Amino acid sequence: MNHKPSRTILFLAPLLVLMYLAPKVDEHFKSEDEVVKEEIPSWSELLEEEEDSVGVVEPLPIDTIIDSIDTLIIDVNRFSPSYATHNASTLPDSLKLKGSKIAFKRLYGFFEKLESINDSDNVPLEVFHWGDSQIEGDRISGVLRSSWQKSWGGSGPGLIPAIQTIPSLSVRQEHSGNMIRHTRFGQLDSTITHSAYGPMATFCTVKGEGQTIVNTNPSGFKLNKVWPRVKFYISGAPLGGNITLTGNKTPYKAFNIRPAKSGNHQEIEAKLHEGETSISIGFEGYNLEVTGIELGSNAGVQLHNIPMRGSAGILFTKLDVGHFQKSLNDRKIGLMILQFGGNVVPYIKDKASAKRYAHRFSKQLDYLKSIVPDAAIIVIGPSDMGSKGFYPMLAEVVESLEVAAIESDCLFWDLMSAMGGEGSMMIWSEEKPKLASPDLVHFTPKGARIVGEKFDISIRAEYKSWVEWRH
Repeated sequence: MNHKPSRTILFLAPLLVLMYLAPKVDEHFKSEDEVVKEEIPSWSELLEEEEDSVGVVEPLPIDTIIDSIDTLIIDVNRFSPSYATHNASTLPDSLKLKGSKIAFKRLYGFFEKLESINDSDNVPLEVFHWGDSQIEGDRISGVLRSSWQKSWGGSGPGLIPAIQTIPSLSVRQEHSGNMIRHTRFGQLDSTITHSAYGPMATFCTVKGEGQTIVNTNPSGFKLNKVWPRVKFYISGAPLGGNITLTGNKTPYKAFNIRPAKSGNHQEIEAKLHEGETSISIGFEGYNLEVTGIELGSNAGVQLHNIPMRGSAGILFTKLDVGHFQKSLNDRKIGLMILQFGGNVVPYIKDKASAKRYAHRFSKQLDYLKSIVPDAAIIVIGPSDMGSKGFYPMLAEVVESLEVAAIESDCLFWDLMSAMGGEGSMMIWSEEKPKLASPDLVHFTPKGARIVGEKFDISIRAEYKSWVEWRH
């Protein structure tokens, strides 16, 4: 029998490919029990100075970013909630936003973008609300989203994680299969060797197959239940993968995910049929990294609720620079809200440590401004906590954050002052129905709704004065 070299090559080629892939596939099927967890950093470590992991790009001069739109037509008859009766001059001092002229000019730029929204838009105007556990479950954010979508259009809850650990008013969600949640806040997973967690600072690894089911929440706001489209955000996909989608009104759809290393940003979009209330999402891949699912509209306002339990809000500069910037730069962001500070209060012992924390927080503000220089930024200070005097350095933390925000040309809203000042959390806990939880740290759903409305009053007061000035 004659031996042909070409046959030998044909035989060896697939064998060599299998030998190359075998260790990689084996790595992807490591047991979840092998994951090693790091201890949560102590607060003394949290407050230590450290070198920034990223450089901050110098923001453009504000005059080159925001120009008046002379042809802007303002609809003075659009929806406004009954509680929004003030303008900036009549608003009580306890509810007023504080900041520099540059910070307010960015806010007016946000108002211009709101008034420029029309039905022919193909991208929404987005608002990011990052915070600690005080905003879990879509608390506070949901009130703002519902109010602003009624005024300027839009629908849907925005970004949600593939694995939701806290019940939310925005949607009802469950997952199954071989899916593991990783966060850049709280307890860190030492097996994760990159920092491409995305704008929610969390991602889900799919090892083989996984499924996420999302349903509308009957108790949620009306516009949360309207989903014209869904988006999927993928970071790493070492061997590629697939996404399948079915709904109670949307027929089966399938999408391919191209192979990519961690830190790449892939976006897949699918239209949903009108009246969709339940979708089932299937993920297939080896170490497929899902950084988010987004439900919403292609016009109007999209407001993202992004809670980070236990976080002090100083993690943004620790996220992968290229991936984080790509995740935000593809969006039309008008406003970023950061609500942090409560988690450090029990560990602050003196004014120096309060200022040190605020200094580190200001670096996050500068970093976010360098990525989205024309977006307005509002810092919401921590609420009152405990009984009166229980946290003696609470006021120092609030004051230090206020100074840091204003010096960074951001706006500051004093939540503790809006509540009634020191000792107000105890009063809120004694109201009927109760507005604060027994821990005297978190709000009840009713209390969170009041906080959301108070913040909305403050924003709309500035908006009303801006409209009066424009006319």
